[in-house]
Amino acid sequence: MQMMRHLLATVVAAWFMLTANAQDQSYADCVVKATSSWGQPCDKCEIYSGYKRDYRSVYQLELRNICGEMLEVKVAMEENNGTWRTFPVRTLAGGDTLSAFACRGTGKYLYWARRVNDTEIVLPTDGEIVSAYPGN
Repeated sequence: MQMMRHLLATVVAAWFMLTANAQDQSYADCVVKATSSWGQPCDKCEIYSGYKRDYRSVYQLELRNICGEMLEVKVAMEENNGTWRTFPVRTLAGGDTLSAFACRGTGKYLYWARRVNDTEIVLPTDGEIVSAYPGN
């Protein structure tokens, strides 16, 4: 009987530890850089060298949700003048990707993630990003 109580106590303790770790999970850990590139064509970037479009400074990024849960993700990409190009919050299912770009990029980017409909985690607004990460 003593052994049974000890085993039950061990199982209950293990269950509490696993539950606590799941609640402490940072959903930003579910978002990883899938690919990035410099100098690829981007329809949104209109930088010209003479009469020809110049994509040399374009930095593009693709982020992937590697977890099974639906996430909401906010992304900001830094331009070389120190400003941040922000993107609307996107919902990503497990395995889905999102793309972001900076026309005159530095290669720096920021992202925030939370579970869909998680009201305890507040994603920053564009204004909060700009004021929290001032440019040059």
